[in-house]
Amino acid sequence: MDRGRESVDNPGMVSNFFSFLGSRENIPLVAAFAVIVSVVLAWLSPAEATLGQAVKLVYMHAALMWVAFGLLTLGAILGLLFLVLKRRSLSAWSYGSTATAVALLLTTGLLGSITAQITWGRMNWTEPRLLMLGEILLVGLAVLAVAGLSSSAALQSATNILFASVAWGLLLRTELVMHPDSPIFKSESLAIKVFPLLITASLAFAALQAARYLAANLADKVDTP
Repeated sequence: MDRGRESVDNPGMVSNFFSFLGSRENIPLVAAFAVIVSVVLAWLSPAEATLGQAVKLVYMHAALMWVAFGLLTLGAILGLLFLVLKRRSLSAWSYGSTATAVALLLTTGLLGSITAQITWGRMNWTEPRLLMLGEILLVGLAVLAVAGLSSSAALQSATNILFASVAWGLLLRTELVMHPDSPIFKSESLAIKVFPLLITASLAFAALQAARYLAANLADKVDTP
């Protein structure tokens, strides 16, 4: 009898769970929880032979960068789809993804600076990767300024596509000087490879929630030409 009642209640629990996740009001809470999970994963992750415990900051720094460029790419793809399909939700999601990516790039830049201070003992302000990130952020802030001054969804989508193209171009052409090769993929430890992936997945989920929140709030403010 109890088992039958449990099987009846379970679908309701699952439905309530997804209803909680789908509610716009709960998005900040869900995103914050995912960020906390990523921090806990970083804290539990193993140290590395060369960098020691500081490698945990590298995990977060790398994950933020990966997710940021993933969102930049998503914003560009959605912007291109909007220009073809003219669906307002695509434009709103394109902007939300791009704006979230800019915030992540700023965060990973600050975290990277702290990590460099700990691991290298100083900041090298002429390091190509640091200069690259500064250039990308300047372009990103300009894109957000254009979006703030214009209500044209087409213009916003076009600038998002341009921004992603510029960011990827800068990343691919920038050489490594002091910035080390990834200690994650070079490691023979399975844990050192798995934990950064879990951290990245958790941060990606949080970032998508932030993009969804921005998209939901901006959808009604964007005029479709």
